[in-house]
Amino acid sequence: MNNVQRATLTRIADFFGVSCEVIENHNLEHIELIEKTLSPDGNKNPAAVPVIPQSDLILSRERRIGYLAAHYPLTWFFGDVSNMVALLVEKNLNNMFYPGDILIIKRDCPAKMKQPALFYSAEKGIFIRENDDSVIHLCQEGETLLGVIVEERIQ
Repeated sequence: MNNVQRATLTRIADFFGVSCEVIENHNLEHIELIEKTLSPDGNKNPAAVPVIPQSDLILSRERRIGYLAAHYPLTWFFGDVSNMVALLVEKNLNNMFYPGDILIIKRDCPAKMKQPALFYSAEKGIFIRENDDSVIHLCQEGETLLGVIVEERIQ
């Protein structure tokens, strides 16, 4: 870094949120490697996810995330985020989740193999089904796919 002006170094340090001393005297590749090993997914920023009570989930299904974030409490999720909500369980779901549990849901997303999906039907209400080899069409007649469960927070 002998040929770099101090003002340029300061701008670079400010951009990355570190001190000039870190850029001048540390192995940045080594620091990045250490930070990536702290999380299996690397360095992820948290995203605000609205926490919607089970009783409101169907009514809020068509609402945009911005609206939901302004009208419901928020929780934080670290990962790739788009169209995510959190379901606050109020009534037992499939004897797997109980009142107070929170499920992070990626809305309107098809399930992958062995990934639990959240559905709604007028007959059953909100329920969970896991995608496996025996299920060809995950969504049956009269059911609506709400999304897939990407994280479970058990109370």
